[in-house]
Amino acid sequence: PRLVAEVEFAEWTRESRLRAPVYLRSREDKATSEIRRERAPVSPVVKRGRRELRLSNLDKPFWPEEGITKGDLIAYYRDVAAVLVPHLRGRPFTMKRYPDGWQGKNFFQKQSPSHMPSWIRRSPFPASTREGEKKVIDYALVDDELALLWMANMGCIDLHTWASRADRPERPDWVMFDLDPAEGSGFGEVIEVALLVKQTLDLLELESFPKTSGFRGIHVIVPIARRHSFADVREFAGIVAGALARAHPELVTTEWAKEKRRGVLVDANQNGLGKTNASVYSVRPRAGAPVSTPLLWDEVVPGLDPATFTMDAALDRVARDGDLFAGALAGKQSLVKALRTLR
Repeated sequence: PRLVAEVEFAEWTRESRLRAPVYLRSREDKATSEIRRERAPVSPVVKRGRRELRLSNLDKPFWPEEGITKGDLIAYYRDVAAVLVPHLRGRPFTMKRYPDGWQGKNFFQKQSPSHMPSWIRRSPFPASTREGEKKVIDYALVDDELALLWMANMGCIDLHTWASRADRPERPDWVMFDLDPAEGSGFGEVIEVALLVKQTLDLLELESFPKTSGFRGIHVIVPIARRHSFADVREFAGIVAGALARAHPELVTTEWAKEKRRGVLVDANQNGLGKTNASVYSVRPRAGAPVSTPLLWDEVVPGLDPATFTMDAALDRVARDGDLFAGALAGKQSLVKALRTLR
């Protein structure tokens, strides 16, 4: 968009269009980057049954240049919770906190803080310190809207979860291909590689679902039945990535060292027990507050701009299309035949 106008209208339609709009005047005093869809303000006290959540510092700038506050972030997660929470439920959650906004200092927190409400479930999981000592980490489980809003209130801009669930942590729900462009490569190359990944998966008779990473890449998810180990999943992803790199050496790489990379990295190493990735519908700590947004494969075409997938755009898409990533939760696919073919 290049022009800003002020209009009156009756309401937003389900398709996120204006009903009965009337043009009032142009607004040359407003930049298009300042314009965001109005959302109902967040109440400082949110109640769900007997549970109560008190929100703090709602006016705090989290994206100062865009005029986006902490309250705006929480309002987005409130409004998208119905489609987002099913993708978080039951998965160990790692808090990545930005108490002063996306440009401020941030830190990871695996262990649930002692002040976390008792109504947010915890899942203990054995771990080791750098010195090799055994310990137990109590991960939070973001199972409902109120738990999600508590995390946002703690400054969790993006939402990092496992590919497996707490009841069977050794059995992942999906294979993930993380497509990340090297320096000198752009999103156009990422689209080319994403389509190559899809073509390969189609040949293996495996359904896949793409989403923007929220940064410069694309995530391709292959939902699977909870029968495979992480070793199986990593082997499968590694074989596919390696085959693409050999077939398209100028475009695809599996080189981990950034200084040696060219083209687009097809990263299979994200498929591991305890590895976390930003969830679908997660806001990302970048300029413009982009969202990791589910796509239709028909949309993965040259000219696609990941920067257009803002919080407003994500909510508009949900209102129009529902959850385009719902199929990623229906994990009934098997890798047995595909692995037999590839080995």
